[in-house]
Amino acid sequence: MRRLVALAVAAAGAVAGSACGNPPGNPPVAPAGAWSQQARVPGEYLVTLAAPANAKAISDLYGRFGIKGIKELGQNVFLVILTEDPGPAQMEKLRGQNVHIKAVQPNYVYRTQGSGGVR
Repeated sequence: MRRLVALAVAAAGAVAGSACGNPPGNPPVAPAGAWSQQARVPGEYLVTLAAPANAKAISDLYGRFGIKGIKELGQNVFLVILTEDPGPAQMEKLRGQNVHIKAVQPNYVYRTQGSGGVR
């Protein structure tokens, strides 16, 4: 009886594990050009700063687009809300000109699918 229960638990674990898309710690890699394929919140970007920098670096670089707000999300990541959206390509181009800005990406829209859980 114990072997049957152990076998059932192992089978359930295997089925549950294979049902998940990517294992933890291995996030999916976005294909080239994914920015144009995924919905984003206009005028909102996630900006990651290099270690010694502060939010002033964001204002200095992107201030020309009218900053409505900067919210610290933790680990040197900030949500930046702009009045005028220059687009992801221009934000990335400017990022390359400033050593204090480590990364910038659009704030993507995430939706639930189906009647179940979040995907």
